[in-house]
Amino acid sequence: MKYILCVIGLMFLAGCAENGYKKFYKPFVDVKTLQNVEYLAPAQQPELLESNNFERDIPILRSKSYVAIGASSFNGGFEETKNAIAQAKIIGATVVLVGSRYTNTQTTTSTLLLPNNQTTYQTGTANSNTTYNNSLSSSLGTAKTTTTYNGTSTTYGTQAVPFTVNQRRYDQEAIYFVKITQKFKFGVHLIDLTPEQRSKYERNTGALIDVVFEGSPAFNSNVLTGDLLISVDGILVNNSQNPKINPTY
Repeated sequence: MKYILCVIGLMFLAGCAENGYKKFYKPFVDVKTLQNVEYLAPAQQPELLESNNFERDIPILRSKSYVAIGASSFNGGFEETKNAIAQAKIIGATVVLVGSRYTNTQTTTSTLLLPNNQTTYQTGTANSNTTYNNSLSSSLGTAKTTTTYNGTSTTYGTQAVPFTVNQRRYDQEAIYFVKITQKFKFGVHLIDLTPEQRSKYERNTGALIDVVFEGSPAFNSNVLTGDLLISVDGILVNNSQNPKINPTY
C-alpha cells in the first residue's frame, strides 16, 4: 500500500513541476525598445511584493517610477513564489508583484495499473526402491533412494488500483516591473477623458492625471491623481497626447 501511495504522489508532483509563471507569461512591451529604464543586474535579486489588491498596489508602484513590462496569469495548484522570481530573472524585471486567490478544489479519479505477479514455491521428496540380484554371491536385496526437490513458478498479471486526488486550485498572477531612470520635467502620466467624464466635467478637452510620480515637480506642487489638466503655461490641453507634457512627462 505504501508503494502505491508513493507512485501516486510522484505522479501528482510530476504534474505540478512546470513553472506556470513562465508558461503563461505575456509581455506588454518589447523590452529591447525601452529606453531610460533600469533592468536587473547580473548579481541582483528581484524584489518580491505580495498583494491582495492589485488595483491599489499597481498605481503605488507606478508612482514610484516603475513601469510594467509583462504579466503571468493562470489557474492551477498553488505555486511557490520562487517561480515568479525565476521568471523575473529571465526577463530582467527588478520588481515582481504577486497575488493569489483560492477558487475551487478539483477532484481527479483514475486507475493505476500495477504489476500483480504471483510466485508459487514448491518443495518435496521422492522415494524409489531398487531390487538387485548379485549373481556372484547368489544374493537378493533392495536399495532405497530418497530425493529432495524444490522450485518456483510465476504467474504474471496486473492489478487495477483506483485512486482519487484532490487539488486546491488558485487564480495566480504576477506583474513584472522595471524602474524608469528618466528625470521628469513635469512628472505625470495622462489618460483621455471617457464620455462619462466629459459629461461630468462638462467639457471635451483636457486630460485626466493617471499617475503623479513621486519627487517630480508635479508631486511637489501637490498635483493629485484624478485631477483634471486643462492647460499648461496657458496652452490648452486637448487630450492625453499633449506634446508639451507626454513626451517628457
